[in-house]
Amino acid sequence: MIFRKVLTANRGEIAVRIMRTCRAMGIESVAVYSEFDGHALHVRRADQAVLIGAAPPSESYLNIDAILAAARRTHADAIHPGYGFLAENAEFAAACEQAGIIFIGPRSDAIRAMGSKIEARKLAQEAGVPVVPSAQAEKDFAGVGFPLLIKASAGGGGRGMRIVREASEFQEALATARGEAERAFGDGSLLIEKYVEGARHVEIQIFGDHHGRLVHLFERDCSIQRRHQKIIEESPSPAVTPELREQMGEAALKLARKLGYTNAGTVEFLLAPSGEFYFIEVNTRIQVEHPVTEMVTGLDLIRLQIEIAQGAALPPEKPKPSGHAIEARLYAEDPTNNFLPSTGTLHLWEMPQGMDGIRVDSGVEAGTKIGVYYDPLLAKMIAHGPDRETAIRKLAYALKHSAAQGIETNREFLIDVLEHEEFRGGRAHTGFQLMPRRRTEEDPVFAAVARAYIEHTEHARRLVLPAVPIRYRNNPFSAPEMRLEINGQEYRVGESGQVAEILKVADGVVAAIVNGIQHRFHIQVSGDAYYVRSGLGQRTAIRLPRYPRRAGAGEHQTANSPMPGQVLRVMVAEGQQVTAGHPLIALEAMKMEQTIKATMDGVVGSILVKPGDIVAPGQKLVEIQGLEDANEHTNGAAAANN
Repeated sequence: MIFRKVLTANRGEIAVRIMRTCRAMGIESVAVYSEFDGHALHVRRADQAVLIGAAPPSESYLNIDAILAAARRTHADAIHPGYGFLAENAEFAAACEQAGIIFIGPRSDAIRAMGSKIEARKLAQEAGVPVVPSAQAEKDFAGVGFPLLIKASAGGGGRGMRIVREASEFQEALATARGEAERAFGDGSLLIEKYVEGARHVEIQIFGDHHGRLVHLFERDCSIQRRHQKIIEESPSPAVTPELREQMGEAALKLARKLGYTNAGTVEFLLAPSGEFYFIEVNTRIQVEHPVTEMVTGLDLIRLQIEIAQGAALPPEKPKPSGHAIEARLYAEDPTNNFLPSTGTLHLWEMPQGMDGIRVDSGVEAGTKIGVYYDPLLAKMIAHGPDRETAIRKLAYALKHSAAQGIETNREFLIDVLEHEEFRGGRAHTGFQLMPRRRTEEDPVFAAVARAYIEHTEHARRLVLPAVPIRYRNNPFSAPEMRLEINGQEYRVGESGQVAEILKVADGVVAAIVNGIQHRFHIQVSGDAYYVRSGLGQRTAIRLPRYPRRAGAGEHQTANSPMPGQVLRVMVAEGQQVTAGHPLIALEAMKMEQTIKATMDGVVGSILVKPGDIVAPGQKLVEIQGLEDANEHTNGAAAANN
């Protein structure tokens, strides 16, 4: 069967990616979208688009009936699920099969078999694939020994996963992981395994056709993670020898043969420092990091998926890998705030163009609104070179010459990881932790450049006395300083103490000399925000009012939301006495749960939110009074009643 039209049951960069291959194959593409995504890039890139949800946006892409109705309405021959959402939902694959619509992926029975990590583990053991020691039941965890890894039996992406290092942490971690798993995957089942210290996360890409042929396309090393979610992936792994590659590849194929696996899949392993490897799970879909394999093999894996779904056989010869590829995931998140998601409008979006060996997969553009409903992935940047060192250098350079402003991103953190000695030396494993840093040393330079730009543009718009020079005064008093805020720090920028010699100001560009080196600063404006970028980095300068507003007095100490999200649970009551560290509010943003805890001893004065509320960053959630204040208030009230 040859497909004429394929519906992509997904959004963002993977939807755009699938449509790109469809276009190259001469296949029409259909997008589905929620009301929130009405103007999204993937909707405009499709040949046709169908609205599938006016309900909460996060639920739209999970509506099987609406997606199948859209496929029938547009006469789509097949559905590609991408990753996330319904990609590993056996009921969705079965519904497609029953509706006579080709599901571009494995059969529903294979998805069902691998959908539970608990069941997948049993099948792996039956196939002779080594597995990590685990607890048979929640109460038997002590027999495995600490540290432990609690993880959701369904789904992935680091959701519903917690490391536990001592018994006192176990119950809270268990409850949090279960709640996160239920919300993300609709299944609160958990698996409790021994946490292997110093291990690498190595996965094998597999493909199977409908003619009985199975192949693996080598490994990807996905050891660099945050919140148990991958952020940098590479192939080949610096820790895998040719002999180990063959052993891991054969183990992956053993399990695939037992399943009679078809289409794309990934078998994931833990590689211990000893060289032993253990089965983790099978992802029955295309992976976020599939471009890494594409770059080293020269294959289009989406095309291969489509061709297999059409009934084609796999090529008779497996390709030979060439060079080295590394992928970095650019997220809307604040690394200095525990990597919590960031929301807002992407005012500036510029990715490197024309760089040899650099590829960018993205589903956003300037003006895209980043909300709380979906994964905060903005783009994947992939570099390919003849060797690992070249690929690292090219990827770091490409990240430095990209711009994503208007929201917080992990761009600088990714650069720091790539340039870290441990990573460059190929020694980083899943325990690799790098403390995010907020770059502030160059902030005065960015403030001076922003001031020069503001003065130049305001002078250019002057209608009265335009010939009068900037900052000219006809009295003995100096011009007032301009107040700018960068990284939460206020800078009063005047004529004295300049840290940059301004050479020229033109439309959107300031040329300046800093420490004897000339730089070009590019500037984009949105309201009072000035987005400034150069080879020194990128900053957002907020212009503050000339005269400070009067500060309010007598505010209570409060627990505020560190991120945009939805209130899941209120864990205290008004009048309740709490100590520092006591859990107050559980929040969820992009399927990740965060517990807001008290930072002082006191009494809960008032609770300002309720379950289901959507909150903004910095919004007050709970007011807490100090114990002395609370006692005085109580005694005063009692005296008044007497």
